[in-house]
Amino acid sequence: MASDPLERLRLALREAAADQFAGILADGLGSRLREPTDQLLAVGVGSQERELRHFRGGLDRFDERGRQDRSRVVAHGLRLCMTLTAVRSDASEAAQPRTRRRKQDLGRRLGKSSAAANDSMAAPVGRDGTPAVSEVDAAVAPDVSAVEDRRTPKRTKQSATKKGATKQGATKKGATKQSATKKGATKQGATKQGATKTRGTKQSASEAQEPTSTATARPKPGAANEAAAVSTLPADAPELAALRAAAEVRFASVDVLSGVGGRTRDKLSARGLATIEDLAYLLPLGYEDRRHTSSLADVEEGASVVVDGVIRRFGQGWFGGRYSATLRVEQIQANGARLGLEAKWFHPVGGLGPRVTTGAPVMLAGVVKRYRGKLSMVHPEVLDPELGLGIALRYPVVEGIGQRTLQKLCRAAIERLRAAELAEPLPLELVRAHALPTQIDALSMLHDPPEDLPEPALQALMRRDSPAHRRLAFEEFFFLQLGLVRQRGVYRSTPCALPPLAAGSFDRERLRACLPFEPTAAQWRVIGEIERDLGRPKPMLRLLQGDVGSGKTAVAFAAALAVIDAGSQAALMAPTEILAEQHRSSLAPWCELAGVRVGLLTGSTPRAQRTSLLALLAAGEIDLLIGTHALLVDGVDFSRLALVVVDEQHRFGVEQRGALRGKGEAPHLMVMTATPIPRSLALTAFGELDVSVIDELPPGRVAPHTRVFAGARSLGRARAALVDRVRAGDKAYVVVPLVEASEAIAASDVEATAAAFRKLLPKHELAVVHGRMLGREKDAVMQRFRSGEVQVLVATTVIEVGVDVPDARAILVEHAERFGLAQLHQLRGRVGRSPGYSECLLHTVNERSSDAGERLQVLEASTDGFVVAERDLELRGPGEVFGTRQSGIPRLRFASFSGEGMKMLVAAREAALAIIEADPHLARHPVLRIELRLRTGDAQLWAGESG
Repeated sequence: MASDPLERLRLALREAAADQFAGILADGLGSRLREPTDQLLAVGVGSQERELRHFRGGLDRFDERGRQDRSRVVAHGLRLCMTLTAVRSDASEAAQPRTRRRKQDLGRRLGKSSAAANDSMAAPVGRDGTPAVSEVDAAVAPDVSAVEDRRTPKRTKQSATKKGATKQGATKKGATKQSATKKGATKQGATKQGATKTRGTKQSASEAQEPTSTATARPKPGAANEAAAVSTLPADAPELAALRAAAEVRFASVDVLSGVGGRTRDKLSARGLATIEDLAYLLPLGYEDRRHTSSLADVEEGASVVVDGVIRRFGQGWFGGRYSATLRVEQIQANGARLGLEAKWFHPVGGLGPRVTTGAPVMLAGVVKRYRGKLSMVHPEVLDPELGLGIALRYPVVEGIGQRTLQKLCRAAIERLRAAELAEPLPLELVRAHALPTQIDALSMLHDPPEDLPEPALQALMRRDSPAHRRLAFEEFFFLQLGLVRQRGVYRSTPCALPPLAAGSFDRERLRACLPFEPTAAQWRVIGEIERDLGRPKPMLRLLQGDVGSGKTAVAFAAALAVIDAGSQAALMAPTEILAEQHRSSLAPWCELAGVRVGLLTGSTPRAQRTSLLALLAAGEIDLLIGTHALLVDGVDFSRLALVVVDEQHRFGVEQRGALRGKGEAPHLMVMTATPIPRSLALTAFGELDVSVIDELPPGRVAPHTRVFAGARSLGRARAALVDRVRAGDKAYVVVPLVEASEAIAASDVEATAAAFRKLLPKHELAVVHGRMLGREKDAVMQRFRSGEVQVLVATTVIEVGVDVPDARAILVEHAERFGLAQLHQLRGRVGRSPGYSECLLHTVNERSSDAGERLQVLEASTDGFVVAERDLELRGPGEVFGTRQSGIPRLRFASFSGEGMKMLVAAREAALAIIEADPHLARHPVLRIELRLRTGDAQLWAGESG
């Protein structure tokens, strides 16, 4: 086990993430996360300490949390580990003596290897023989020392004492704390009397201690992306200067702005606003028209208005332990009438100043209400009459920084970008074709709308569908699609290891002989699409969608049989051991008839059996290997892998899919899902894949009938309905949100629910299964359920995918409001897998008229998984439909998948496809190339290219 606490924390978090994908809520994980976190806090992590303590607080009672809460904590931890690793990397780089860094830099400029400049280190060399640009050069500034000075501008001052330091950082009496000990020389060679000048390197003692100051600095946002973008370029690449110039401005720290000191910088960074670009893209949440004052005679109740007048009375104080302030404002009308308004605050009032003078002018902005027949405002904003009226912007809250300060900083960031005259990232023909403003004009409009902005344009800003909003949304979709299309081209640029199958070599009669049923027309159509893919020299990239029970496994078997008959191997990866075992059980009789040698590899495979299996695999004696994440580890070596099938693909990260694909030489890839993916998500998360849909169920398969039991007292009726089905002879599932009771979450748990059903069904056998059980324990329970020894299975969502018990005809989901629609549709798919009537019962404590109740009624109204998925996307957004970002679904900042967003996505994809088809390497689009590098930082997009 790793001794480094950061590495141990990272490994534990990755294990937790893998468990989350598999639906496992493992015991003891909280303690394994807390121990290295506490060690990191003990040794210190500099400016990340606050963030780390926040993460540590989330680990309390971690094992008692639900799946979604765990996912949020784990995701937070993984992001934090990346940041800490980057900080450590910066510190390590800064620890090199400056002479060594300068020698390396000089060596690069002269075209020499780093070994010639420094005996102890070797620099990478580019494909053309020139030294490659290293991560040091990838720091945004052209000179490393300039970057260091910008990151720690006060280092020199900190290294000198009040009495005055020498040029080397030593005091008159001796070296400072940063440069030497009290009695004698430091490790850097200071003498007893004080640190002397090092003539050869001009290195001061304070400079030699750079790791101390640098380690506590936040990593430079964007540096990782830029490092990856630059690392594949030779030192003399023409793009390099433009790449650096753009990054220098966009990724500059916020403290380059006037008025931003260390405290303000830290407050902004804690909110994720560390760079100029971060501030520029911090869009206002809303706009308010405060260009005109309103007459109290004309205002309507509930309207948000600006009212001016004079102060008639002000009182404040503590009443019953509660602060209260009341301001009486009088407004004189055109006809001389005097109308009044009363403003109330229940917190100290800002903007009125230390003294409130009767008769002084005042201006208030807020919502007008009537209280006891009088006009009033609660917590209005006090405006400064000297600043005048205008359009008010409402930004996201940044702790410790006011709205006006935030607006000022955002506008300063925009002006800095405008002054740099950076190239417009989108091709001008696209900007004109879609009637979009330029990037800088769009940002200026959003942060600083002109005072004479017409009312319709202001309303568009408020609705977030203005041309400026559309510009940022289109830009986001376009570069997302450009990266996906480019990625597809990179992967397909390598010829597949399996030679193209000859036309007619796909033996359909052989397939029919192996299957116990005749494939549906939809299955044959998809098999034909796969056959055409296998007949091409480029690797297949295909997403196979099909509702529960549509027959995706048979299609995967057909693809595997084709490559195996051609002399190659296939791999099928499933997210859970239960699903992997289910696939092995389903495929084993088909494989036996076909003469296909099949193996199963999971985390529970005994060591001796695993060793034997891997030896057979490497020798080519295994044709089809089925497994879980265990397929990804080192030592799992294929002899001639030509097809990778990933089942329930949203449970795996992009890296995991790529890792399995890397076991062969450009193998064909097919990913399958029973969770229907709306077209918008398919174009974003899987835009590099061709899509096939099995839109037909086998004959005799009837979708289950769905009923919703809503209301606090509905649980008894829902359970009674399930009991009736069990007494009639059906097997049944009961699904609950929690493994065990929680004080924080009011919902059913496995043990309490099992106890309740044992009382309701004393003559029937009942068992439980959940993610904390060992794989062999779950397998044993599932086998008892399949065999009929157990009639009722109480479970968590561990049964969500892959569990196939044909004679199970009823399922009850308690507290269904805690699950997404797509997830509930998957659970519903556990029944109705054989001819006959089946039923899905959904219980919610909410009323039918509530949002949760209306959401569940979508399942009552439709059995079409794609309809359910589209509605789930509208209601919850893409990140929640599949649970984690690991699924490859991007987190959109400006664009959306609803309404006009879908049309914009299609237009952006068409534009990206047209550009890549005409210019595959973007040689004629250098600005696009640079922008894509900065946004993705993905060196794989540019593998084999030199600029």
